[in-house]
Amino acid sequence: MDILAFVLMVIFISLSGVMAPGPLFAATLAEGRKNPFSGFIVSTGHAVVEIPLILALYAFGLTLNSLERKFLAIAGGIVMLYLAYSEVKGSESEYKGGSLFAGAAMTALNPYFIMWWLTVGLTLITKSIEFGIFGLIVFILAHEVCDYVWLGFVAAFSGKIAKAGKKLQDVLRITSASLLLFFGAVFLYAGLVGKI
Repeated sequence: MDILAFVLMVIFISLSGVMAPGPLFAATLAEGRKNPFSGFIVSTGHAVVEIPLILALYAFGLTLNSLERKFLAIAGGIVMLYLAYSEVKGSESEYKGGSLFAGAAMTALNPYFIMWWLTVGLTLITKSIEFGIFGLIVFILAHEVCDYVWLGFVAAFSGKIAKAGKKLQDVLRITSASLLLFFGAVFLYAGLVGKI
């Protein structure tokens, strides 16, 4: 896999998570009604929790052998299929609080966030190791840009998104679930018969 293919995979998998209507999405909608630029503040709170975790997982990923990476890819694939099912099933989230706190709290206290990073995220991080520190930097930038762009958009258009209501959330869920299903299958294939 070349660096461009890796970046595209990171972007699409990251978007499958960030676009899902969950706690962070709900918090950003709530904050966006007060401040149209709050999505960037929410993203910063999210990044404060996320980037140190990425660095810790990178260090851990350096210790994994090929068999362990295959097992991780299979686990990541199963998690993505489960998250796809959860998206189709749907979930409602409520939030009250400030933008920076929203990003940090909705990240740190979300069990799906931890599950995602210990499986899907760690698999992507182990792929970044192939490109050295440059791969890690590119991974962090690509992933965080997805957060900032999407949550910035959600906050800026929170009024219109709120009016669109369930119809838009259903579209987001279907989009997210489709990406999760596709990459879940890719991860399972890579772990079972491919090279990871």
